[in-house]
Amino acid sequence: MDNQNLEQENAPKIRETVDPKEKNYRFTLIVMSLILLALVLFSGFQTLYIFRLNTGLEGIMSYTRIFKNRADDDDEQGAIESITESANVSSLPEPWFSIEEASSVNSQKMTTVDIVKKVSPATVPISVISVDDGKETKISSGTGFIITKDGYIVTNQHVVVMADKAVSTYYVTVLLPDIENPVRAEVVGSDVQTDIAVLKVNIDKELPCVTFGDSDKLQAGELAVVIGNSLGKFDDSVTVGVISSPSREINRKGYFVNIIQTDAAINPGNSGGPLINSFGEVVGITNAKIVTGTSENLGFAIPVNSVKTVIESIINYGKVVGRPYLGVSLQQVADDSYFGARGGVFVAEIVKGGPSDKAGLELGDRVLYFDGVEIKETGDIIRVRDSHKAGDTIEVVVERDGKEIKLSLVIGDSADQ
Repeated sequence: MDNQNLEQENAPKIRETVDPKEKNYRFTLIVMSLILLALVLFSGFQTLYIFRLNTGLEGIMSYTRIFKNRADDDDEQGAIESITESANVSSLPEPWFSIEEASSVNSQKMTTVDIVKKVSPATVPISVISVDDGKETKISSGTGFIITKDGYIVTNQHVVVMADKAVSTYYVTVLLPDIENPVRAEVVGSDVQTDIAVLKVNIDKELPCVTFGDSDKLQAGELAVVIGNSLGKFDDSVTVGVISSPSREINRKGYFVNIIQTDAAINPGNSGGPLINSFGEVVGITNAKIVTGTSENLGFAIPVNSVKTVIESIINYGKVVGRPYLGVSLQQVADDSYFGARGGVFVAEIVKGGPSDKAGLELGDRVLYFDGVEIKETGDIIRVRDSHKAGDTIEVVVERDGKEIKLSLVIGDSADQ
């Protein structure tokens, strides 16, 4: 036994060797795993960024889905055009503010440098601050512009939506010219349909303010200047382009609105800032851009003429008044969507006590005619509604249980909510 142990101890030790091919395979596997992990992380961050971009948390919006054929929208299940607003007009105070006071009479074209010198002091960075256990964090940013010397500021609703609540853990700050620290701003009111919000800062000094131009006179090819708080970091960033189209129709929140198209670069953080013409006048409110892998220089702004009454109403009343209101939600249903059922525009929801409820509309009614106009899509009803004013009476024809029923509907006021 001792001799056997001795032989084992003196036996030459065999060194374990690793096949070079196996070693290279292991190394390659580790490298590929690291690359895959990096791609997953990058994809996650990119997805988060795009989500924040398209929801306005980065101060920008996207109308990518809006530029589809209307027929495509008709085929979408659950595509409900919401037409609900409401308040009491009789209790409204006398209006005191008119945006015409901020309108320009300038007839002299200006250089880009002079335009920036004129408008930039009245263009302000906006931040939305979150408060959590005493800790304050900036969660989004945008741009606004001062329209009165006493501190009324116009911006986009989606820029300040988080702070636009009666009770909120968010608040808005504005960086004013010649003032080192941001100033807290009150959200006077906002309008989701036009994406407009008005802020107010209280400060013991007169502030520089913009002048408004006539957006209806814009022509394709005109100079377009954008000033904004790009990426929430680079305030007073200036980009220059042209008016690509003075009018593009989109459907936003159940309202057809026209927007200005420009090729001037619009970046996250520019939302709510001014689009300026060659006379140094604000003709649009920077609002959105199309974000795709195949498009470039597709930026959009809200024409000031289309929202002057909205701005005036918010300042005078804290809300939008005078807008036609039906108090009903409608759903477009394509033919044969439900086992051969006939398609059309159907009543999906009714606001209790609203104009449609008082007129006698019921859930499931198929709308045939609105004020004599044959209804083929929800947009037809929107156009009829917007061609009237509050208080007008129209005839509505619906199909219910296979019978045609005529109803009389009095158009309401958005302030009746």
